[in-house]
Amino acid sequence: MKKNYSRYSYRRRNVTKLPVYKKALYIFKLSRQVVEYIRGDKSILELHSSKIIADQFSDKLVMASLGLAPKIAMAEASADPSIKLESVSSLEKTTVALLHYCEKLELSHGQGKEFLSLLRKEVKKFGHLQNKWAVGICNKN
Repeated sequence: MKKNYSRYSYRRRNVTKLPVYKKALYIFKLSRQVVEYIRGDKSILELHSSKIIADQFSDKLVMASLGLAPKIAMAEASADPSIKLESVSSLEKTTVALLHYCEKLELSHGQGKEFLSLLRKEVKKFGHLQNKWAVGICNKN
């Protein structure tokens, strides 16, 4: 059975121009650069299959940051309020997870603490942007 969303007032915005979307892309790029600095030129597959704890957290950091922008785009593109709320909730959990992965990497690897600190600051800024954006997107209905 197909849902009818015509009762929801909805205006589509250009997602790529949103500050929260731009910050999500920046966090992905920055996390990839931090991991490359800390773990060398290992590919994501090498990090994922590694038994080394720092490699596993590096993989989780990059993969979690990769998922930020698509979640924002999905919430923006959907007219269904439940999908918007689910995306916002998932973004909040991912933001907390990114901070956790930064902390674990800092504890497990002595090198690159200043870069991890920078990434952590950017993730916190993203959290603030994400909260403002979430209020706006949830009130669109």
